Amino acid sequence: MRIGRRIVQITAVLGAIALAATAMPAAQSVSLLPPGADRNCAWPVVYPKGANYAWPDTNAAYINQAVMLAPNEKVVITGRDPKARYWSITTYNFEDREVIDRVNDVTVKRARNGTWTVTVSAQDRPEDPNSLKAAPLPQAGQNGSFKNVTVIMYRVYLSETRGYSGGPLPTVTLHHDNVYQGKTTERLKPCVGNQVRPPDTQPTLEVAEGLPSTYFVRAAGGRFYPSYDTAYLAAEVPYDPARVLVVSGKAPSLKKKDVRYWSLCQNVNTLPLPVVDCASDREIALTKGRYTIAVVTPDQVPVAERAKYKGVTFIDWGKVNTTGAYDDALLLLRHILPRETFAYSVDKVRVGDPATSTMGDFAPVIAQVPLSELRAR
Repeated sequence: MRIGRRIVQITAVLGAIALAATAMPAAQSVSLLPPGADRNCAWPVVYPKGANYAWPDTNAAYINQAVMLAPNEKVVITGRDPKARYWSITTYNFEDREVIDRVNDVTVKRARNGTWTVTVSAQDRPEDPNSLKAAPLPQAGQNGSFKNVTVIMYRVYLSETRGYSGGPLPTVTLHHDNVYQGKTTERLKPCVGNQVRPPDTQPTLEVAEGLPSTYFVRAAGGRFYPSYDTAYLAAEVPYDPARVLVVSGKAPSLKKKDVRYWSLCQNVNTLPLPVVDCASDREIALTKGRYTIAVVTPDQVPVAERAKYKGVTFIDWGKVNTTGAYDDALLLLRHILPRETFAYSVDKVRVGDPATSTMGDFAPVIAQVPLSELRAR
């Protein structure tokens, strides 16, 4: 293999690469990380389909590619809007997981035929439509490091097709700054079968601390490659076998486009921070514009009996842990892309403040009630 000015796919995206930073290639000398030609393909990692880390939404797909770029190289991503509620493409710095740049289905510039092209490059490219910045290049004379690796995340929420991506995945084409193996461009073949699998190493994550158990607060944001389009409320509630955990409130209006999407998810606050179950706005039953969501174990409300609770949406609490007990419920309520004039969205709540501080009737309320009192509210 010629080591030179080429784009290299980093296939352990979103996982800690099992390679010391000192072993990273020198500036402008890049190589496949980790070695392995079997994943030299487009979109090799998908969350939560293959990797249930960091509280993903079960109604979404987080589809990932990672690259290290030489100065004049770029990644060109071309596609059409998926059949889904929402999509976006965001670039991150692998080292600190912070957002570098982003585009979504509102801000994207489309061609006349409806296609769009997103370009990822370390250089400013105003001539390229939807140009996104990549991670910085290594300084002259310095070795490359994880801060020079760019993670590209393609998010798709609420697919309307059988697949998680809402249709064909966008194509990924690598543009080299020099002829590489007789080519200046290289279109990656789609990953198939076992090529789409979790990272080889579990990522380093941190549990949430200090969350209240009786009310929701505005969370700082995603703990693992955040999205600026999404705002979160969080609470952590201990399990009570004698009482049912209920979350209720007034629902944002999808007809009025109060928010693009909202959901409630039950998660586990122990590594690797998996999601257990979610209810999307498409699934949540409403009674006079209000919802009642019960987070339960099969011991409390068997699956076969849940249909008799009219107007109540059920979310599974999860399985007992290795000690034979149920973990606390780590509840996350998401709002994506609220309209600016909707005064009661999650993003209007200051980080750390209770939802009730600004959300009024739209603030989700936590209660633990006897089973005999479980009903639509």
